[in-house]
Amino acid sequence: MGQTADETNQGMTARDLVRADRSLRRDPALLAASTVARTAGTAGRLLTLGLPARLNRPIGGGPTDWTPGRVDPADPPWCPPDGASWVIHSDPAGLIGGFLALWVQSLDPLTLAGVMEHSDFGSDPMGRLQRTASFVGTTTFAPGSISEQMCADIRRVHGYVRGNAPDGRPYSADDPWQLDWVHCALLISVGRAWLLYGQKPDTGLLDDYVAEQARVPIALGDPDPPMSWAGLLDRIEEHRSGLAVNDQTRWMGRWLAHPPLPGGLAVLAPLYGVAHAAAIAAGPGWARRLWGVSQPRWPGRLAGRTLADSFAALTGATGLQETAA
Repeated sequence: MGQTADETNQGMTARDLVRADRSLRRDPALLAASTVARTAGTAGRLLTLGLPARLNRPIGGGPTDWTPGRVDPADPPWCPPDGASWVIHSDPAGLIGGFLALWVQSLDPLTLAGVMEHSDFGSDPMGRLQRTASFVGTTTFAPGSISEQMCADIRRVHGYVRGNAPDGRPYSADDPWQLDWVHCALLISVGRAWLLYGQKPDTGLLDDYVAEQARVPIALGDPDPPMSWAGLLDRIEEHRSGLAVNDQTRWMGRWLAHPPLPGGLAVLAPLYGVAHAAAIAAGPGWARRLWGVSQPRWPGRLAGRTLADSFAALTGATGLQETAA
């Protein structure tokens, strides 16, 4: 259900909006678990002589020759080095936000129908997820020419993705409104996960994050993406009237909860379960209600804080910003 002109968040700062959202408060009771996780992660890094830190890469990776700090002045990345997107997408919490984004994006029957009927998600879901993460990493960290070419390739593919959703409504992957939903669902998911589980999150970065990321949907064919955190929240309210849960959504929900991990990756099932629980616990209240989620948030948030903090300590990802007052 959309908002009226008097109910919008325009004119409010991201800091005020986050402070007013009770669901984004970092519970002080979890600080003890966070301390234990950091201690264990730091011990692991010392025992392995810092190997995890040398192997660590930001979310999605990016080009194989990309390393932090290596920027070609003649071909700079779309997102400014060490800007909001670099900070947020380099944080371990970004991976949890990626899981949440899939869960939220699936609530649009038109978007999900296009994925299920015109991609290899059903036969190779892990490959699809890996490519999606690579897209986010590339458009954040890679040289701009690589991001531009990737978006051009995706636009060509999108031209063939069209059909009818199970409820009979037509869909098209190059529809600006559908592109806008995918983009907004990603930003709200990654942003919320970062605020709850990130290393020293600074709410002052959120407006810059949304503005920096706007270049991606514009390149894909969405001419009017939100440009601030307030604009993002308002735009999501506009999208909510078209969201629903159907058989495809429920299939996706079951897969996201218990994916068949191939081969040796099966040993990671418990770790995946922790990340999934953390993602659901970080979800917006309206999305949890639409999905019918009734379990309390605190177990998942305890898992998320523990996972993100231990990984950050293990890899040496201590955060680039100080916590806002």
